[in-house]
Amino acid sequence: MSKASNKQSFFLPGDCKDRGYRNVRDNPYRPEWRTFVDELWSRYLDLGLEDPHFREDARNHFLERFWEMYLAVTLCERGFKLKRVRDEGPEFYFEYNTRKVWVEAVAPGPGEGKDRVPEISYGEVYKVPTEKILLRFTNALAEKRNKYCKARKKGIIAPDDLYLLAINSRGIPHAPFGNTMPFFVQAFLPFGNLTALIDTKTKEVVETFYQKRENVIKANEAPVSTTAFLNPEFSFVSAVVHSGVDCANHPANLGEDFIILHNPTAVHTLDTTIFHWAAHQIFYHDDHLEFMPELK
Repeated sequence: MSKASNKQSFFLPGDCKDRGYRNVRDNPYRPEWRTFVDELWSRYLDLGLEDPHFREDARNHFLERFWEMYLAVTLCERGFKLKRVRDEGPEFYFEYNTRKVWVEAVAPGPGEGKDRVPEISYGEVYKVPTEKILLRFTNALAEKRNKYCKARKKGIIAPDDLYLLAINSRGIPHAPFGNTMPFFVQAFLPFGNLTALIDTKTKEVVETFYQKRENVIKANEAPVSTTAFLNPEFSFVSAVVHSGVDCANHPANLGEDFIILHNPTAVHTLDTTIFHWAAHQIFYHDDHLEFMPELK
């Protein structure tokens, strides 16, 4: 990434509601965090994609605006020419083989009320609240589906366009770290807990598999489906781009943290060569996952 320029800082002085924004802006011990954000901002300005209230909105939604910048700058450095139409549609799009590929960025938070994902309790033994974590992903997808449908009605997105949902999970406690399978995969495909069958005589593991899980239960006992990518209602999504990046946790080469989940029921599938540089691409076939490159 280019060195910081003489352009304005991303951060504005004065009061702000977002704790992350304040911690990065005012932390005298980790100036590299602020420098990284300012470098992204400089590159993002060069792309001409920001709206007039972008910096002001970051006071209250820092991770969301950071993720949008990181995503745009990464795609630009990987050779994509990004364009923005207007504020009503997805963040931006690029063209691939004469077709538009829309990119919608989202960075869910921990949620609210009884379904809120609790903060990590360091130094204590606790159970990871898997179902609450999955609800944050399913909720994000549902909200973006509503936005997608509105953009279709307004003619912003055409029927033949592709659609990428880019999710940053850093704002969900526990979520960036995953477990035996990335949480965002469990949210969109029916994979549950990892199970091992043990021979009672030899005490050896004879088989391991993931239990089938087609929904999670909210605090009000309402079921929420975890099979969106097997549902035609979500076939507009070509793939999900996932990252847990923030200004304190990022790779040396932007985008090497990306994991791509291809939607097996997508109306318009994504060419696998588009993200050949990503950490992993995940495919779903016959109730099994295939990783490219293969997990070691």
